[in-house]
Amino acid sequence: MSVVIGIAGVCMRYLMIVVTTLDMEKSAAIEAVFNRAKAATAEYDVEVILTGESGVIATIQAVKSGFDEEYLRPLYDSMRSAKSAGVKISICERSIEWCSLNNNELIPEIDDVVSSQYIIERAAPDTYVAYL
Repeated sequence: MSVVIGIAGVCMRYLMIVVTTLDMEKSAAIEAVFNRAKAATAEYDVEVILTGESGVIATIQAVKSGFDEEYLRPLYDSMRSAKSAGVKISICERSIEWCSLNNNELIPEIDDVVSSQYIIERAAPDTYVAYL
């Protein structure tokens, strides 16, 4: 998975990465999203928003749902590393509803629960949006 950041002649300050799918068979690709988000903090304010089925990794229910804890550890490590570099990590409220998740069981790496409207409003001329 590769994400190209930048548009010629446009100075952007905010990068929003919207993760819509979850393929736990390829957890390295999901880890790469957070690693690249961390790298982008040198030039952008970065936010990763988990939507759709990807929201399941935002809760402690992931382990309860049958995901192997050892399998999830590298993913959560990359999330923590990105967060410590200044990446904001959010989950869309629709994802919580769609996946039947519980707000009270969000992992500590999640900064905020956001609405679909929030995502639309943040997509401004000085924002680069990457959908994965």
